[in-house]
Amino acid sequence: MGGVHLRNWQAAEESEVVAVCDANPITGEATLGNIDAGSDRLNLDGVALYTDVAEMLASENLDVVSVALPTHLHKAVSIQCLEAGVHVLCEKPMALNVPDCDAMIAAASKAGKHLMVAHCIRFWPEYAWAKKAVDSGEYGAVLAADFSRLTDAPAWADGSWLADPAKSGGLALDLHIHDLDFIQYLFGTPSGIRSVGTRHVQTQVDYADGRAITATASWAMPKSFGFQMSFKIMLENAALVFDGASLKVYPAEGEPFVPEVAEGDGYKGEIEYFSGLLAGTNTEIIIPPEQARESVRMALETIRS
Repeated sequence: MGGVHLRNWQAAEESEVVAVCDANPITGEATLGNIDAGSDRLNLDGVALYTDVAEMLASENLDVVSVALPTHLHKAVSIQCLEAGVHVLCEKPMALNVPDCDAMIAAASKAGKHLMVAHCIRFWPEYAWAKKAVDSGEYGAVLAADFSRLTDAPAWADGSWLADPAKSGGLALDLHIHDLDFIQYLFGTPSGIRSVGTRHVQTQVDYADGRAITATASWAMPKSFGFQMSFKIMLENAALVFDGASLKVYPAEGEPFVPEVAEGDGYKGEIEYFSGLLAGTNTEIIIPPEQARESVRMALETIRS
């Protein structure tokens, strides 16, 4: 994710990447450990390199820091940057528990700085279009909705922090939280959550109004399956269906159609949005830190359930 953040900050018109900090120093032709993502070598020309966060904060005149670290480090480093007077974009999940989330929110409030958690699905073009369609009421009220995120267990995490639930939170906080956060974004705070499963988790999110709102997250698929995220939202006058490749609208009257959605992906969208928020070119708060906290609470509730 470090590499994803770096590329998208460099592509954003209203920002300039001036420094990167990683515990693993650059050696030879390799890039820094945390940001070595993909086959293309990352562009670090003109970028100051650090291995210590405090040194970077003291040496550079920074406006914002992307925290793309293992989950168990989110709280400490985010607070360190906020206390230094820097805005923070922190990777999801916000933290491993609700008290840590509360501490991060308090630090942002005290510093008077923006703290945004990078829930990229809120900015994913097909999901963002669905959010607007639901909010507009054009197709009536939501009757039911189902969200799915299926893949095999991340083998690249074996022996790493991601393989340790005490550091990553496991499937619930690493994978399932994407759809739980989007459900909260659509419908607000639920009245209850019921889940079954371990490597394949099925969750019913209850809003005490008769709607069937469900989400599935799986690390039980065979490696040959790859990865798929999808959703079905059934409204009074249409169904919105995203199969992982394209979004299709099935109206109650008329022919199905593919709506026009924004280009790019949620990673591009979230950084363009946050860059614009800090530059003052947009003012809407799409992901308040309090909602990121609620998504952590919901994910932890699936584990307890």
